[in-house]
Amino acid sequence: MHGDSAADPLSQREFIITRRLKAPRELVWRTFEDPYLLAQWWGPENFTSEVTKLEFRAGGEWHVTMHRPDGTEHPVRYQFVEILAPERIVYRPWRQPGAVNLPPTYLATLTFEVAGNDTIFTMRAEFESAANLAVAVNGGFLEGTNQAFDKLERHLAAS
Repeated sequence: MHGDSAADPLSQREFIITRRLKAPRELVWRTFEDPYLLAQWWGPENFTSEVTKLEFRAGGEWHVTMHRPDGTEHPVRYQFVEILAPERIVYRPWRQPGAVNLPPTYLATLTFEVAGNDTIFTMRAEFESAANLAVAVNGGFLEGTNQAFDKLERHLAAS
């Protein structure tokens, strides 16, 4: 199942992506809690990622630097809001106080449901407003997220 997104997400404050992953839930979950595995697939196509910090607990931080093919770096920090193993991860981008010209923030909720030997993986990204969602989508956030999940599917298939 490829990225099923809510119909016309720009009229709303959120988008939802659902994938049926051909792997057991425990394996899919592990690709999020293990920094080495997470770095193997996180980020859009043709990007590589380096996870420099992963405190996999509520209140913990997650730091990742995504590298474009041209060498440009995109450091991102997240904070975990909730982790309910192996069912749900909730996180949000962390913004340094006083930082300017940053993309809109959102709350991401990831769910992992057992479906036989597969996992139904869902990401819900909720923004403060439809306008903020539009800025993120127009900036490539939805496309890049779907590309990352394509990479996750390939990573799981090779495992």
